[in-house]
Order: sequence, then structure tokens, then C-alpha cells
Amino acid sequence: MDISLENKTNLSKKRGFLFWSIGLSILLVLTIIAAIAVGSTYIEPGVVYKVLLNKLSNGAIFDVTWNTMFENIIWEIRLPRVILGALCGAGLALCGVLMQCVTKNPIAEPYILGISSGASCGAVAVIVLGGISTLGITSITGGAFLGSILSGVLVFAIGTQMGRTSSTTRLVLSGMAISTIFGALTNLLIYSAKNSNQAKNALFWTIGSLGGAKWDVLLFPFIALVIVIAVSFAMSKSLDVLLLGDDSAVILGINVKLVKSIIILLATLLTSTLVAITGAIGFIGLVVPHICRTIAGSDHKKLIILSSLVGAIFLILSDVAARGLFPPIEIPIGIITSLVGGPFFLYLISAKNYSFGGND
Repeated sequence: MDISLENKTNLSKKRGFLFWSIGLSILLVLTIIAAIAVGSTYIEPGVVYKVLLNKLSNGAIFDVTWNTMFENIIWEIRLPRVILGALCGAGLALCGVLMQCVTKNPIAEPYILGISSGASCGAVAVIVLGGISTLGITSITGGAFLGSILSGVLVFAIGTQMGRTSSTTRLVLSGMAISTIFGALTNLLIYSAKNSNQAKNALFWTIGSLGGAKWDVLLFPFIALVIVIAVSFAMSKSLDVLLLGDDSAVILGINVKLVKSIIILLATLLTSTLVAITGAIGFIGLVVPHICRTIAGSDHKKLIILSSLVGAIFLILSDVAARGLFPPIEIPIGIITSLVGGPFFLYLISAKNYSFGGND
């Protein structure tokens, strides 16, 4: 009787997860179409739908009855931006899940290792100084990627002693220290800017934007996201066990140091790739995993899927708000995500007990 009841409960959970997955997937598609339609030039969602299908099928489905200018707006400008928003939202939410698991800290996020500070420093250096000619770094994206990777490598080397220790306390403290150093350097660079335009560009980039979206910048983040999702999904059981605490994980046969090292390196690579293109967009990696835990609990297979979907939807909608609140002026998307994430963060730290997972 008990076994039968347990089977029914498991079946009910699987159906519930399937319902959420299908529902969020449909919502993501509708959100993409709506986001493409909204802008300085409004385009009917039906036209967006037809243009996208025609482009994907080489014009074999619908007769062209719309202004051909709409095709360029949809395909060359808005669709790359929306896709970048989906990739970035999904990636940051996934990295939030991974970092919260590795550190067993409910208020951890992708930038806890100082990656955003390193990226900001690299990007601002290019804006203010004109690039690092000796290294061939002349673009903002290149400078940001170099800075984020440097920050991640330093935190990994110091915080884990090159993978020899699994202490999350040492890792987090190292991330805080490196973040402070790069943050100070960034402020120093902004202060030394030659004109107000440089300072404004630097400030706008550090808060985040999807304005640099183009087709040729989407491949690398897409590949990075697919790799991290695949590896994380394959290691999901180990991630579940990590929440029991390092000692319990070792007893159950998990190589804690190896698992943590792989997850940290993957999260660093993905976060660095995204931040180098969009800037530091905050709070997605903090808020979305907690929203999804109310649905999936601590099952990381489910969390990986749900967080990716919710993160993509959340960032696309935030970008619509960033473009639409004060047209034609676009405000940095990080302001929108922070306005949502800030109150949620306050809720977390004011809760009586927001711990999850075992002790080190």
C-alpha cells in the first residue's frame, strides 16, 4: 500500500514537472514574439510570426503582404537581441543554480567569484584607455572577456588552491577580495576618464545592456550554454548529493574536489562569455533559482531545465521594459533586473531560515 502511494506521488510530481516545462516553453516562444513586436516601430505579432517562419523556411510558407522593411527590423535587429537575452538569462540563472549548490549558500549568484568585476574592469580599461595594444585587445568585448577570465582564474587558484581544497568559505572570501580589487580599479579608471562621454559609456556597460546583439556574437555563448547545460545535467546526481554536505558526499562516493572544480570552471567560462557581451546584469542568478526551487525542490535535473526557461523569459521581459519605459531612450537592463531582484534579496536575508544543504 505504501509503495503504491509512493508511486502515485512520484507520478504526480513527474506530471507536474512536465506541465511546468511545456507551459514555460510555450510562454518563452510567446515572449520572444511579443518582444520582437515591441519597439520604436510596433510590428503586429502576426507579422512577426509569419516573417520568422518564412525566414526559417526560405520563404516557402506565407506570401509577403507586409512592408519588407519589417523583415530587416525583425531579422537583423530585434531577433538577435531577443536571442541574446534568452541565452544570457538562461545562462545566468543556470550559473546561479550551480554556484548556490557548490557554496551551499542561498544568496550566492554567478558573480560571487568576482567575474563581473573583472569583466567591468577589462571593458572600462578599453573604453577609457583605448585598449591593451600589447595584447591585441582593442574591443570592449575582448577586454571584458580577458578581465573576467583573469578574475575567475585568480579566484579558483587562490580559493581552491588549484583544486586541492573544497572549502567554500575560502572560495567565497577569495571571490569577495578579488571583486573588491577589480571594483576599485574600475572606479579609478572611470575617475580618470578624459571626458564625460567615456564615463557615461563605462557606467552604462557596467550595469548591462543587450544593445550590442548581432548574429555574429551569438554562436560562442550558445555553444558555452549548451556545454554547461549538458555537463550539469550529467552531474545532476552529484549536485544533489553535494547539498547534504561535503562529508556526506564523500561517504556516498562523490569526489567533492573534482565535482566542485568542474562546476566552478564551467560556471566561470559561461558567466565570462555572457558578461563580456552584455555587461554585468545582476540578480537573475539569485532570484530565478529560488523561484524554481518552489516548483522543483532540490532536484537539479529539474532545476537546470526550469531555471534556464524562467531565466530566459525573465531577461527578455526585462529588456522589453528597459526599451519601453522611457522611449526612445533605452535604460540599462541591469536597472530593471535590480529593481526586481533587490526586494527579493531583502526578503531572503530577512527570512528566519534561508539555509539549504549540509555543513562543510
